[in-house]
Formats: sequence, structure tokens, C-alpha cells
Amino acid sequence: MQARPSRAHSWVSGNTPAAAATAALLLATACGGSQEPVAEATPYRDPGYVEAGDYRLHYALTPARDLPAAIAGSYDILQRPNLAVLTVAIAPRDARADPDVTGARVEATAVSLMGLREPLALERRDAPGAATWIATVEVRHRVPLTIEIEARVAPQGPSLRARLTREFRLE
Repeated sequence: MQARPSRAHSWVSGNTPAAAATAALLLATACGGSQEPVAEATPYRDPGYVEAGDYRLHYALTPARDLPAAIAGSYDILQRPNLAVLTVAIAPRDARADPDVTGARVEATAVSLMGLREPLALERRDAPGAATWIATVEVRHRVPLTIEIEARVAPQGPSLRARLTREFRLE
């Protein structure tokens, strides 16, 4: 007995045009009953500070070119398009309180999209009523940059932590 060559069939059991139409109809009706457009989500707005204990940690990441020339010059910051300035300040929550931030410590780390971590060199510049730290960080066009900040006013005090992500348009 001679074997017949097998022929490939595009048909699979249960795969009929009627079954495909029924599946498409079920998917379309399962998407919801309302014909009204979905409301737009409220954009996230970073408050620019975190609080712990009696203190508040303020932070900002600003393009160096956005700083007024007099301010950038007073901190020896070059106003390059690919440079951002991180500013971190610790102040008491109650503005009338006498701040004791002499022992405060702050660490900041830049985290790339690939997960590479680079500690930032923070320079302390105290201002009346607050301790302030400044660092510069290189940025790239439309590449998100995450900054992680951890601070303590006293060694045994609560930790103030913040994480911010920004994307810069350098054009």
C-alpha cells in the first residue's frame, strides 16, 4: 500500500469565520457599556518637599540655563544646556522654630535608565533658617534622570527621603 503525501491545511478545529466573528463581538461588548469618553487623568505634580519629624526637606532639579546669570555665577555654575542643578534644603516645619541643622547630612544619587548609580558631590551652603546643599548633574535630551535623596538632621533622627524623576528637552 502506498502512502499518500499529506497536505497542509490552514483550517484548525474550531477556527471558523463564524467563531472568529463571535469572539470579536464578545470582545467589543465586554469593553464597557458607556459611550462617553474616558476622563483625562490628572497629571502628577511633585510637591517638591517631604516631611519627617519636625523637619521638611525641600528639593528641586533645575536646568542650569534657566538660572539667572548672577545666581549661577555666585555659585560658580556654568549655564550649559546639558547641566542641571540639584538644590536640597532642610528647614523646620514650623517657621518660628529655632532650627538646629548643624549636624544635618544629605546624600544624593543620580540613577540612570540603565540603573547605574552615581553619587552626587553636594556642596553645603547654609542660608538663614535652613541648611542648603547644591550639586550639578549632567542631563541628556529626553532621557529620564532619577535623583534619590536621603537626609538626616541628627544621627538618631528620622530619615527624610525623596525620589524625583525629570526628563529634559535640550533643544
